[in-house]
Amino acid sequence: MRTLQRYSFLFFFFSSLLLNAQSYDSLLKRFVTNKSFSGAKISILAVDLSSFDTLLSYNPMLPTATASTTKLFSTAMALELLGPDYRFETTLFTDGLIEQGVLKGNLWIKGGGDVSFGSKYFNGEGKEYEEMDAWIDSLKKLGIHEIQGKVIVDGSSFGYEGTPSGWSAWDAGNYFGAFPAGLNFYDNVARYYFETGKPGSRARLICTSPVQPNLQLINKITSASVKGDHSNLQGRAYDEHRIATGKLPAYQSSYMVRGSVANPEFNFAEVLKSRFLLDSFTVSGGVLPVRGMPIPDYDCFYRLFATYGRSVQEITKWTNRKSVNLFAEGLLNGVAFKLTGDGSNSNARKIYNEFFASRIDTLGLRLYDGSGLSRNNRITAAHFCDLLNYMTQSPMADEFFNSLPVAGKSGTISELCKGAAGDGRIYAKSGTMTGIKSYAGYINTLSGKKLAFAFVVNGYSCSQSTVKQQMEILLNQLTQY
Repeated sequence: MRTLQRYSFLFFFFSSLLLNAQSYDSLLKRFVTNKSFSGAKISILAVDLSSFDTLLSYNPMLPTATASTTKLFSTAMALELLGPDYRFETTLFTDGLIEQGVLKGNLWIKGGGDVSFGSKYFNGEGKEYEEMDAWIDSLKKLGIHEIQGKVIVDGSSFGYEGTPSGWSAWDAGNYFGAFPAGLNFYDNVARYYFETGKPGSRARLICTSPVQPNLQLINKITSASVKGDHSNLQGRAYDEHRIATGKLPAYQSSYMVRGSVANPEFNFAEVLKSRFLLDSFTVSGGVLPVRGMPIPDYDCFYRLFATYGRSVQEITKWTNRKSVNLFAEGLLNGVAFKLTGDGSNSNARKIYNEFFASRIDTLGLRLYDGSGLSRNNRITAAHFCDLLNYMTQSPMADEFFNSLPVAGKSGTISELCKGAAGDGRIYAKSGTMTGIKSYAGYINTLSGKKLAFAFVVNGYSCSQSTVKQQMEILLNQLTQY
């Protein structure tokens, strides 16, 4: 009787596996033959991480642009090479002496690439200035109430190459296209305030915050009968020219639009200058960016104090859960700066590719940035699954896994598979750009297995929501494996 029961169990077990396999094949075929995906590039792979059985596979070695799922690579490397507790340092030095409350000499601020400084993700609205104000308080505690010299802000640790290769001016001028420097403030974002009138009239720029004194804006924004922000800011790194296009709601006395700052180091200097003035703290020589000056040997200066940003673990969580491009780039450049003293894009990319070449199969892999805004990136579904498998064996496995948003619950995938089988069981990064939709991450199945998956579609002709819905069908089916 027990033998009969055993054979019956095995029969139903293998029958269910066969039905699952047939169901996966049917669903996959339906997905890739969808008329909306005609002519699109599709790369799909899903594997069981315990048995390494392949559950779904379609062009797994096809390199594609993947948008923000690229952040899985930059955050994984940062966790491994910097560690979750590492904090980026900003140090204040002087080349002068303190005499009767006066610093006779220059104050130098050397940035180490802290992207969390004054960030809205770690400071409540209106509290972004608290860290700068704390510096002024610390100077006073050291007995300094006036500076007879200059305050020089040094954001050179990440170089001045600007945005990574493959970023467009269309993206780089917007808030999500802000890029990191050695010194950063408020996510390197400026708030533009516009006054709008009757529909069809030109909107008027009232001001920016922080003030952008060198801004040269060509304003083409019109007032319209629309809800929400339909505008776009275009521009390039270290170029103060900006073009504002699109539409904003009519009859608004002050409508705010967020855009990237052109020069983070200069912006930092301007904001710090305003805080000194607000505190009536005299700086006779002004507050200046270091660019164009010789970089000094800080070992010859007197170190006053240092401040430390949020941990790599905290920054990684925001990077993956809310898809913060600035943080992803800051982690990438920060790794290069920590390891070599050169945090430039070109050096960071070299370290980036060397790191993964020794850990996964990188044939066909092209990584140009940490965030996925570069359309030059080329990643396959197999690359993602190799990375995801590698990170399950990493000492940083838990930190990496816990940084991911959860389907139906949190972050950028809070609406993915909501109320369906995948709700609460998919831990993944999403990627979305014009013509690009991707998801990559882990699935904790109903039977207790752990899967790695990656879905990428480039060049579809339907809406993003339609692509998402089609991907949800596959994800929910995989969850039931």
